[in-house]
Amino acid sequence: MSGTRRDTEDRHGSAGPVPSAGGLGAMSGPPVRSMTKTPDLTPLLAPRSIAVIGASPDREIIRGRLMHVLMARGFPGPVYPITRSHAEIHGVKAYASIDDVPEPVDLAIVVIPAAGVPDALEACGRRGVKAAAIISSGFAEERGDAGAERQARLRDVIARYGLLVAGPNCEGVANLPMPMIGTFTPVLEHADGPLVPEGAHGRSLAVISQSGGIAFAYFNRGRPRQLAFSYIVSTGNEAGLEALDYVDWMLDDGTSGVFLLYVETIRTPAKLARVAERAAAHGKPLIVAKMGRSAAGRRAAVSHTAALAGADQAYDAMFRHHGVIRADDMDEMLDVATAFSLCPPAAHGRAGARGRRIALLSASGGGAVWMADILSAHGLEVPSLDEATRREIDTLIPAYGASENPVDVTAQAIRQVGYARIIDILLKSPVVDAVVVVGSLAFEGAIQRDIEPLKRVAATATKPIVFCAYTLASAQATALLTSAGLPAFTSMPGCAKALRALAGYAEFQERRTSRRTPATVPDLARTDAAKRLAAAGATLTEHEAKDVLATYGLPRPAEELVSDEAAAVAAARRIGHPVALKVQSPEIAHKTEAGVLALRLDSDTAVRDAYRRIVERAGAVPRATIRGVLVQKMAEPGREMIVGVSRDLDFGPMLMVGLGGIHAEVLRDVVLLPVTIDAADVRAALDRLRGAAILRGVRGEGPADVEALVDLLVRVARFAADHAETVSEIDLNPVIVHAAGRGI
Repeated sequence: MSGTRRDTEDRHGSAGPVPSAGGLGAMSGPPVRSMTKTPDLTPLLAPRSIAVIGASPDREIIRGRLMHVLMARGFPGPVYPITRSHAEIHGVKAYASIDDVPEPVDLAIVVIPAAGVPDALEACGRRGVKAAAIISSGFAEERGDAGAERQARLRDVIARYGLLVAGPNCEGVANLPMPMIGTFTPVLEHADGPLVPEGAHGRSLAVISQSGGIAFAYFNRGRPRQLAFSYIVSTGNEAGLEALDYVDWMLDDGTSGVFLLYVETIRTPAKLARVAERAAAHGKPLIVAKMGRSAAGRRAAVSHTAALAGADQAYDAMFRHHGVIRADDMDEMLDVATAFSLCPPAAHGRAGARGRRIALLSASGGGAVWMADILSAHGLEVPSLDEATRREIDTLIPAYGASENPVDVTAQAIRQVGYARIIDILLKSPVVDAVVVVGSLAFEGAIQRDIEPLKRVAATATKPIVFCAYTLASAQATALLTSAGLPAFTSMPGCAKALRALAGYAEFQERRTSRRTPATVPDLARTDAAKRLAAAGATLTEHEAKDVLATYGLPRPAEELVSDEAAAVAAARRIGHPVALKVQSPEIAHKTEAGVLALRLDSDTAVRDAYRRIVERAGAVPRATIRGVLVQKMAEPGREMIVGVSRDLDFGPMLMVGLGGIHAEVLRDVVLLPVTIDAADVRAALDRLRGAAILRGVRGEGPADVEALVDLLVRVARFAADHAETVSEIDLNPVIVHAAGRGI
């Protein structure tokens, strides 16, 4: 067990307070922004009037195309072109300056060379313009000092005037239902028909992206699915508003039911927990593509824990804890969003909605079997149907069909009976949480014949019904199903991931609503621990760390700290052989590698010899301070785990648990959690370990004392939360978990 590590400076070397999770301590890094409620973004996202600074009639250039798209898409309010080069643009009077515009302006879209942007924004502030979308590039994304200086000037203007600013270096903003299309993207310029599908069903999707091109690609790829989009926001360099600020406001706006985010960094990490919690309370899922899974940014650390806990794992842990759905690519995001948009609300957010038991309905045995394998691979179940459901289905299908799950109804039954009637039977089964129809959607004939019954079934369903095609789906078939409120997938893995996300979100909501605040630690214990930490050095030895952690009720074995071999022999006799000897030195974190650890010593002679050997080796370690030797009772065999805390630079202390022993960093079977957790969160985390079966018992071995391990983890998390500003790392390795009822 390595000691807790007190922190005197940031792990990258800068002195200052440590970051924290859940408001437990001060943030490090860039200046902390205000955490007050995001202001009303209506002037930016639903403006009554717009000025285009840098407008041009030339549709071959960005500022001309932006002006064209804005007007061609029918913005309902006045548009004021700002340019010194033209008296009018597209028949609309132009003005030389924002100061010349006779009426109030809500939003300025700025598309001029970067050098002139700060002054233009200053003029907007003086004129009373409330919001700006800065398309211009040449700011923080630019190499050298000039771009950074311009970005700093923008921030100063934004702060002085309280402006709502998207960008700079963004691709614009769009409110599709309004419509307000403040962007130059060809995706919206050349889109045929209405931007929001006529008679659109389901909850609308909002897109917030730090990449401009990616922002509007969601719309482009989601349009064939007949998805309805509300807002599309390219946030750019985020000199003003950040990605989470838009989500925060849109949660109250009521227009959007599902959020798609592309983020490369979260500029104010402390906002994540607050905004994600608000989204969860509204039952509106956040589906996020977070870039940066590379291990290149992993920091060096003294403990195993910190070496195992990378920055990306911390994001995963925060996302999971707060119900944020992380996706790997755009197709997966749109598949998941489609399910959340069109499936009934009871399937994604109500306590008790299990959602993992799938009924497969198909006229193709091959397609159904393939889908069953894929569903199983994604953690979903294809259970045997109950007898009552099977009997009812058997009356409707030929003798060569099958009412087992998967249900092969045959092409004949589809023509004669249709999908809807059998779906209705499956929905009533007590062992079914969702229905997947696998078939061909290359032609819409079968769907067209059955569309009215399908609409009736979908209108009253409280469980998901989804179609998955093994062919390319015709646009008409997709539109028909969407008009009935039924998702149509063309990827079996995509369909499975979407159903898994629905089930996972329902399980998260159940945990969230039943979460309990862990019991508080008495003030005396917190004070005692704080005093001990204040008196300790930068790195605590195992013995010193146990003294601190014992104030929070962490168990410790029979042990004594000694300073000579005679005392070691006497201590071993009192404790009882066999014993372990461990040199205590803050400079020797890993005792095995340094050879200063001796195990299973079962006699006085063995203790004497080991004592001399390990002390001699410790003396050879440069600059090592020896604070004695710990004589410790050897533990009975058990399951070896590693438990620890490391301090993430964005989110503060993070709790880690996984398979322990010398293979901890090889197997890397660990999970991370924020320290604001309860026992139920810990149990769910242990179940996610690949080696979870080791705790449950394998090959005739009974279950381990999981509840004792859970109690330990909750106590360590509480300690880390209470002392977030002082403790950098904690490493307990190994934690030996004995049989059920026998502790750790």
